[in-house]
Amino acid sequence: MRLYYHTTSSASMRVTLYLRRRGIAITLVETGFETDHRGIPVFTMPQGDPETVKRGTTDLTAFNPEGRVPVLLLDDGRMMTQTGPIVEYLEETVPAGSGPSLLPKDPWDRAQARRIASIIAADTQPYQNVPFIIQAIGEWGLAKAPPLVHPLRRHYIRREFGAIETILEQTAGSYAVGNEITIADCFLVPQVRNALLARIDLPGEFPVLARVWENAIAVPEFAEVIAEAGGVVQNFVFDEERFEVYTAPG
Repeated sequence: MRLYYHTTSSASMRVTLYLRRRGIAITLVETGFETDHRGIPVFTMPQGDPETVKRGTTDLTAFNPEGRVPVLLLDDGRMMTQTGPIVEYLEETVPAGSGPSLLPKDPWDRAQARRIASIIAADTQPYQNVPFIIQAIGEWGLAKAPPLVHPLRRHYIRREFGAIETILEQTAGSYAVGNEITIADCFLVPQVRNALLARIDLPGEFPVLARVWENAIAVPEFAEVIAEAGGVVQNFVFDEERFEVYTAPG
């Protein structure tokens, strides 16, 4: 199997955290990266990759119509996208390596882990996504402000973190659900990195989440992945000059 990913993609990190914690060794293929006329990051197929050669283009949408990473490519050519289904497929089909299952055995706790992951993937990430903010400024009349700390971005992070904080008050032990790492932590950690980039005061506003975060990033496998991705604050790049031209009046 091969996982197409990029270190600047928080969605990709959900899967790489999961893989590292469970000890699943698959080939990681880092995609290309460029910015479009709006300054928005665009992931591309890596030069010389067999799938790139097969399609005759570096346009990621020729490989994944969604135009996003991560993408899991099986040995038989089947492809899976979206972090939830990718993690669930691996959980159900790949024997554990050096790490344990990341879904709790108790059905209720298992549902809670999935619940937290879903809040991140469906209700938080899409609305605080910097490309969404940039496009909303340039095309839909959203008030212009620095995209990384835009008030709308910070609003959505705070709104969903508030809900997660309340849930964690009931579910958390050392980690998001109890005292073992679960898929909930794999989804929370990249989103907290985004929140730190947006200058959210995590310990001041969300103390339980802050405690879970500190415990999670101390886990050796998580610490390794975070270091490889550039540190505890999300490493995100957009072209500010192109953004200014794109969002200029008239």
